[in-house]
Parts: sequence; structure tokens; C-alpha cells
Amino acid sequence: MPQRTKLARILKRSRALPGWLRYLLTVLLVGAAAGLRLAVDREPLGYPFGHLLVTVVLAAALFNHGAGLLATGLSAVVGVLLHMPPSGSLGLPSGREAVALVLFLVTALTITVVMEALHRAVANLERAQLALIRAEQARRLILREFRHRTRNDLGSLVGLLMLRARVAPSDAAREALREAADHALALARVHARLALDEGLDRDAERVEVCTRDFVHGLCADIEAAQFGQGLRPVRLAAAADAHVISAERAVPLGLVLNETVTNALKYAFPEDRPGLVAIRFTREEDVFVLHVADDGIGLPPEGELEGAPPGAPARDAGLGTRLLRALAAQLRGRFDRRPGDDGRGTVAELRFPVVEPGR
Repeated sequence: MPQRTKLARILKRSRALPGWLRYLLTVLLVGAAAGLRLAVDREPLGYPFGHLLVTVVLAAALFNHGAGLLATGLSAVVGVLLHMPPSGSLGLPSGREAVALVLFLVTALTITVVMEALHRAVANLERAQLALIRAEQARRLILREFRHRTRNDLGSLVGLLMLRARVAPSDAAREALREAADHALALARVHARLALDEGLDRDAERVEVCTRDFVHGLCADIEAAQFGQGLRPVRLAAAADAHVISAERAVPLGLVLNETVTNALKYAFPEDRPGLVAIRFTREEDVFVLHVADDGIGLPPEGELEGAPPGAPARDAGLGTRLLRALAAQLRGRFDRRPGDDGRGTVAELRFPVVEPGR
């Protein structure tokens, strides 16, 4: 690859020379080839244009078709003048010499035309490649700008909701505005972890997300936001398999992860109680499973039943649970919350199909 790149640079520079210099160098090439042949063999035998054909190739490759045509004409004159009887005469040859001359002219002209066509094809390919590179750079810039603006807009929305919560006329209104701000902040956190150009370099039809990077990164963001400088004695342990899902499915997955982990950190460990929140994302046959378990005191009861269908929550189920089940429904999956296996803590589990419906 480096050698081809160096050769391409040489050809580009030689073809950019002034016209008079290219033609002068062509004349010198023909003269050098003829002189070298005479110096080596004063009575040349065999095909008289073989060495001159090389000058046509060099002129057409290094310069352009004009130089190739000039080399063809000069080589024909030199060949007739020096290598065809009577020597030193420009008379038209006959017989075998005429056939050799015609063969040389046809071959040289063909080489010139082919060389010029190749040069133009390579130039067109370079321009197309440059256009693609610029388009790719513009696309990535637009995606980065979109992500940046989305985070800023969501951040502004969070600030506005918190400001309105301070002046709300009732405790219920203040709590509702704070909860809305938390959801907007969660959405901003999820979008910050979406690489909107991932997968496009593999000719994917849509933007794809690696579940391992996504889950680990989102857990790190939640831990940094909830724990501050590490003063709380609660630890997050995340383990996720590497699978590929679309960005459309990553958003509700990230919101469910954010909601369940945040709820565990808020309610499961009161009064600086130490504990562990374990997050696991795996694949079980044809379903993905997001498993969030804590060893705390458990979440407030919301009238849920284990295995309840996502579309029919209990009448006294809270808004958070309805939201989680709605997000699970977007994934064509189901969300369950139950006490831990040993009676300690809470287990929240999201299951949704590996194959996206409709694809």
C-alpha cells in the first residue's frame, strides 16, 4: 500500500507539470531510447520498435495522452529512420517493415488510449472517495451536534422543571415536577450513552448499540450521579453480555435500567445502610433478560403480583411501576418485581425478545 501511494503521488506530480515541459521530456525519452539502442547494437535485429514502445508507455503513464501521441509519432519516425532499410531514409517501408510499423502504431495508440482512460478512472475514483469522506465527516458532525443539542435541551428541561417545583403551590405538585425532572434526567443520561454512528460502518440498516458498553456506561453514570464522591456505602456491580441491539430498543432498555437502579438506591438502603445492587444483562435462548437485584430492605409495596401481565397492573400499582411496564411493552416484553430469593431485598426483571418484532 505505501509503494502504491508513493507511485500515485509521482504520477500526480508528473501529470501536473507544464505542457511544454512534458513534451520536452517526451522528446528526450524517445531520443534516449534510440541512442541507447544504437549504443548497444549498431545493427539492430528483430522487431525495431520494441525499445521505442517503452517510451510510449512511459510518456502516456507519466504525462498524458498528448505526450503519448507525441512519443508514438516520434518513435515511428525514429524507427523508420534508423532501423528500416534504406538506413537514414524516411521513405515508407514495404513488406515486413510496413507490417511492423503498422503493428507498432496500433499498439502504441491503444496503449495511449488505455493509459488515459485508466488515469481518468483513477481520478474519478479519487474524487468520489474524497466526496464520500467529506460526506462521512459531515454526517458524524451532524450526529455529534444532534447529541450535544439533545443533552442540552434535556438539561434545560430538567432545570426548568426543578425551578417550577420550587414555586409549586402544593406538595403533590412539587413531587410530580421533581419526578418529571428525574425522568427527563434519565432520558438525557440514556441519550448521552448512545453512539448514534455505531454500526453504520458495518453497513447496518440502523444504528446499533453494544449492550455491554451501554449497560456498563449507564451504570457508571448512575453511580457517579447518586454516590457523589463515594460517601454512600452502597456498591453497584454490573455484568452485561455483549450483544447488538438497535438504538430504538436501547432507549427503553436504558430507561428501565435507570429507573430500577435509581429506585433501589433511593429506597432500599435508608440511613446510609451498606448494600449491593447487582445488575446483570444476559441472553436466555430467544429472550434478553435485564436483572436488577438489591440486598436492602425492599421497595415500598405497590400491589404487584409476580408474573402479572404488562398490560394489566394492579389498581394500586404506582406510577413508577406503570411507567416500567409501559417501557417493557415498547420492547414487546414484560416487567416483574418481586422480593429476593432469600426474602431480602428486591428483584426487578425485564424480559424482551431477542428478535425485534417486524424484522
